[in-house]
Order: sequence, then structure tokens, then C-alpha cells
Amino acid sequence: MSAKKARFRSLTSKVNAILMIALAIGIGLVMAAFTVSLVSARDRSEQDRLNQEGDILYTSIANFMLPGQAPLAVTFIGQVGERIPDTRILLYRSNGDQAFSDNSTIDTVNTNLGKQRFAARSSPATAMKMPAKPRFQEAVSLPPSQVFFREEEGGKSFFRAYRPLLNLPKCSVCHGSGHTIRGVIDIQSDVTATVRTQTATLGLAGTGFFLVVGLLVTVIGSFLRRVVLDPVQAIGKVCADVTAGRFEGRVEVRARDEIGDLAKTVNTMVEGLYERLELTKYVSAGTIGALKAGGQEPKRVEACLLFTDVRGFTSYAGSRNPERVVHVLNKLLEKQAEIIHERGGDVDKFVGDAVFAVFMHKDGAEASCRAALEIVRHCASNAVDYDGLTVGVGIAKGSVIRGMIGSEKRADFTVIGDSVNIASRLCSIAKPGQVILATAVKEDAGSSFKFQGPFSAKLKGKAEAQRVWLLEGRGDES
Repeated sequence: MSAKKARFRSLTSKVNAILMIALAIGIGLVMAAFTVSLVSARDRSEQDRLNQEGDILYTSIANFMLPGQAPLAVTFIGQVGERIPDTRILLYRSNGDQAFSDNSTIDTVNTNLGKQRFAARSSPATAMKMPAKPRFQEAVSLPPSQVFFREEEGGKSFFRAYRPLLNLPKCSVCHGSGHTIRGVIDIQSDVTATVRTQTATLGLAGTGFFLVVGLLVTVIGSFLRRVVLDPVQAIGKVCADVTAGRFEGRVEVRARDEIGDLAKTVNTMVEGLYERLELTKYVSAGTIGALKAGGQEPKRVEACLLFTDVRGFTSYAGSRNPERVVHVLNKLLEKQAEIIHERGGDVDKFVGDAVFAVFMHKDGAEASCRAALEIVRHCASNAVDYDGLTVGVGIAKGSVIRGMIGSEKRADFTVIGDSVNIASRLCSIAKPGQVILATAVKEDAGSSFKFQGPFSAKLKGKAEAQRVWLLEGRGDES
């Protein structure tokens, strides 16, 4: 039983595993889609904001530069950076040097104009070189395009945009026409706080995800165990009991669903099997064998037929209480059936206090004689247990018809023929403790037994007297 329980536990584990995997995949995909959507939305929002800032700065710088107000552009960029603490704005030349950090641009412009249009700085700022970054090179490459990316630096997260400043025809008067890009606006936005918030949110969502999956697995698994697995286990136990010959168990019907219908069907099946098992006590083994084999068509066979009948039973039954009569008779019939089965015979039927047996195998004559001797000797040696009752036995051998005899509603798989009638008649003339048999049985049994006879017997239904023999004992007995 422990192995069967283990199998059911294994089934429960499989169901739980399937549920967990299915829920994990399903909810996980939803969570992953949500996370990707959230991060993508954040990136798009930040990119749009940086694009807008880049457009504003681009337009502002262009408007400051055209009338030659470069110092105002520097002041403007600084003020924007002060107003937006999480944003840093720098302006670089196309070669990577920070703009307005020395007098090189002023000198180039004055040279292109052919006059001293802008005064040189008295104290130039310290020049800052843009670190060698592949993304910066993308911004100054042709065709010019804005570069947007995310980077980690110093434990912080940034979104960064490089917006190239084009050297338009109106700008080439001052800056010359030998280059397409005259500078790059570098906008860096600190999104560390946002990223941390999102990370914490995703962490809480992940924790909630596992808790929800675990809860769903527990609830659904418990439901399946109660509704499906436990009833199936109960059905399996009842079926195992039936296999072992125990018909007491029943499946509890808990619901009106397919499992409930199955439980009802199993209960009905067990009741039917028990009834059929009980009915087999009243049906010969030949009948059961024929039903199993499907060979119910009538056919002619050779067989030895044995009849026994309790002598003096009518008067005995009239002088005893019913319980005692039934008890003694059942005990006597049961012992006879046991002896017959041990010798390879089949009890075809019990007719009141009589037994009709058939021996179909090739040694049927010898087997039926041995069975008859054992029956009469058992009755003699156990006379006290049977209140002195004993039997007379008749045996005949010959060709009989074997088939299903009776009506559509009630029939027996039995044998009929003249040999059956002869065996019955021989039994009727046998005295208590005698075994009378036909010549065919005596000849077939051979020297294995001792016989008296032949005797002449007038049998009912026969015009001429029949030669019969009295079985005395086995040939090896003194």
C-alpha cells in the first residue's frame, strides 16, 4: 500500500510541478512584458525630454551666436544647469575640446571675418578634453545624428544625449566652410533615483510574483487533490481491494461531476462483482469456463458421470430441526465437492441432497472411482459428524452433449445424454456406502481397482437388464 501511496504522491507532485511551471511561465511573461514596457516607457520619456532640451539649447545657441553673443550662450548654458540640478549641459567642439575654454574659436572667427570682431579672453578657462568615447564619435560622424544612450558612472545611472551643431551656411561666415559639424551639445541627466525606485518596485513585484505563484499553486493544488487526486486514490484503493478479493470498500461520492459519476460507477461495479462472485458458488466451473472461453455452442464429448445421493435423508430431515439439517447437509456436500475437485472433476450441480459431477479428462474413469471411494469412506469414518448419514454412488461413462440448456433467462451449461441417465439410475439402486458403476467405467479404470460382478440390474428406461459392477476398493489394497 505504501508503494501505491507513493505513486499517488508522485502524481500530486507532478500536478503541483506542472501548475507551478505553468503559472510561473504565464505570470512571468506578464511580469517580463510589464517590466520591458516600464523600462521602455521610461527610456522613451527620458529620450524625449533630452531631445526637447537639445532642441531648446540648439535654438538658443544658434540665436545667441548669429548676432555674435557667444558669452550669452555660455551664461545661458550655465544657468540652465543651475536650474535643473540633475542635468549637466556642456558644449564641445567637434574635435572633443570643450567650447569657450580658450581663445582658439575667437581667433578663428576674427580671422575668417578679417577684423577684430571679438576680443580675446584675458584669462581663458582651463581646457577640458572629451574622453575618448565611441558614442561621441558617432555624433560627429557623417551623416550627423543625435546619439542617445544610458551609462553607469560612479555608482550612478545617467541618460546622455549628444546633439551635433551643424555648420549651416549662415554659420560658415564666422566659422568657415571646411567642416559640417562645428560642435556637440552634451546633455547628461542623472536618473539614479528613478532607476532605484524602479528597481525597488520590480523587486517588490518579483517578490509578489513568487508569493502569488506559490499561493495559486497551493490553492489550485489543494483543489485538485480534493476534487481529483483524492477520489482517484480512493477509487484505486477500492479496485486494489477487489483484486485482493475484498468487496467491502466503497468510494465516497463527494460531487456531482465526472469524478462523482466515476465513483458511482465503481461502486456499482464492485456491487455487481460481489454479486457475481457469490453467484459462482451456485454455478459449475464448467459453466464459468465456457463463459470465459466463449465456447457455449453445443458439442458431443466423452465424459465420466458421477452421481451421489444421501440415503435416508427424507426421514432424517423430518426428525431434526432445520438449522441442524442444513448444517449437516452443507458440510457433507462441501466435503464431496472438495474431493471431486481434488480428483479433477467438476460439480455440475447440487440437486437437493444429491451431487452430479462430470470428469472430462482422459483419466476420468480412474479419477471418478477414486473420488467415489474417498467419499463413501469419509462418510463412514466421520459418521458421528454427519449424524450417521452416508451416500450411494453411481458412475457411468459415454458420449454426452455439452451445452447451454434452459431458457433465455435461466440456463445451465451442463451435459445431457443416455450416460447421464444411466449414472443417475445406478446411484438410485446403490445402497448406503456402495459404488455401482457401468461396464465402460470398469474397463477403462482397469486393474487399478477391485470389483465385484458383473451383476445384472434392471434400470428405469432400459428394456434390457444392464451389466453393472460393485467397486470394492483400490487394487493396491489388501
